[in-house]
Amino acid sequence: MRCIRRLGMCVLALSLAPMVLPSVAPALAQVTDTERAAQIKKLSRETGLKLKQSSVDRERAAPADVKAALDDARATMLNDPGQFTGGKPTFIVGYTGAIASESGRQTGFEPRPDAEAKLPEQIRNTAASLARERKIHTALQSHAGDLDAPGHAFGCAADARAFDWRTTGAVSPVRDQGSCGSCWAHAAIAAFEGSYFVTNRISFSGSEQQLLDCSRAGNCPRGGTYDWAWDNLQGYGTAETGVYPYEGVQGQCKWAKPTPYHWAAWGWVDEDNPFGIAAPAKIKGALCRRGPLATTIVAKTNRFHGYHKGVINEVTSQSVGHAVTIVGWDDSKQAWLIKNSWGTSWGMDGYAWVDYRSNKVGTGTAWVQARKQVALNDDCEPFSADRAEVVERDGLFKVVSGEHVIANADTRPDAERTLEVVQHYKLNKQCYVGRPDWTFEYFL
Repeated sequence: MRCIRRLGMCVLALSLAPMVLPSVAPALAQVTDTERAAQIKKLSRETGLKLKQSSVDRERAAPADVKAALDDARATMLNDPGQFTGGKPTFIVGYTGAIASESGRQTGFEPRPDAEAKLPEQIRNTAASLARERKIHTALQSHAGDLDAPGHAFGCAADARAFDWRTTGAVSPVRDQGSCGSCWAHAAIAAFEGSYFVTNRISFSGSEQQLLDCSRAGNCPRGGTYDWAWDNLQGYGTAETGVYPYEGVQGQCKWAKPTPYHWAAWGWVDEDNPFGIAAPAKIKGALCRRGPLATTIVAKTNRFHGYHKGVINEVTSQSVGHAVTIVGWDDSKQAWLIKNSWGTSWGMDGYAWVDYRSNKVGTGTAWVQARKQVALNDDCEPFSADRAEVVERDGLFKVVSGEHVIANADTRPDAERTLEVVQHYKLNKQCYVGRPDWTFEYFL
């Protein structure tokens, strides 16, 4: 680059190859209100779907850029049948919070960079976690009855023509992620809420903010992924949203907040093709077995942003970038029912039907298994921490309190460390699950 003096001004000139500007598509011709009304009417006639009058009124009063976005969506829907499965659109668009505001259409799915490398280890961990959970369930069977009930207990059958988890109480109200790219946290929590309901028959509202702050699985500007959140917080659990409310910005983790809701495992619906689009039969089976599922979808189109009702059936080559939750299906529509995190102003009060073949829905679909909560009659033995001491008996070093043996150790230092813990926390009860062949013990 060099400076050429002309008429007292310094003009910068490139000394290398000339700059080639990117081509810019010609702007759409401005659409009048009369023409727009005719387009809305024509699209309604072709789809058999009618736009709410409130949406029409809000569009009429909307800024020019919002009108232009909807005009662009309808132009494609009316004039480019190749952009839709079946050769024509089966949904309509209108004014939504997502089409009206960039902050209302935030996405945020960003796959973890080591996902493929970690896959064999993750599959082994999932199998081990489920085996451990089954062992615990077996020990608890006499206390808790059917501890491993699948979704068919709620009428869900993978060969049924339709099912909707909303009808059972497994789906919490639609949330709004706002201007934060936290769709991954919303999908993770929504799937877990559903699994918790299937497992425990209890509805609760989980904290997306806690996952955002504490899971190290993503943040607002970069996004993240639900599987990483489940991985990193397995063993920690999650809080209720009323205790740890959503703020829409990532903050310092509040570790002191109680996290009483736990999951035992998570896994991919299709372990042979975990990062691809899972087959409908596998998704239906997982929905019935585990409850609502986290998945990804292509969402960055004006048509998706303006979705109002019907079945989204876009054909797109874009990459997935948004996480949502599958909560049901309907074979008569050939579509999944998804729960979004853009508030109730989008779609059908925050939900949408999406064609099985559309928008790459079903990519990276995953389940999470809630831990069973069981009320037990404590099988506990009391002891005094103040009287606890280390003694050597039968070749072992034992931590005892009177006649009660708290723990055995191979070395005195190990026994003394156990004694320090007992006395530091003032433990006074030793409890067992599944005696005489107990599965695990705990202290109070």
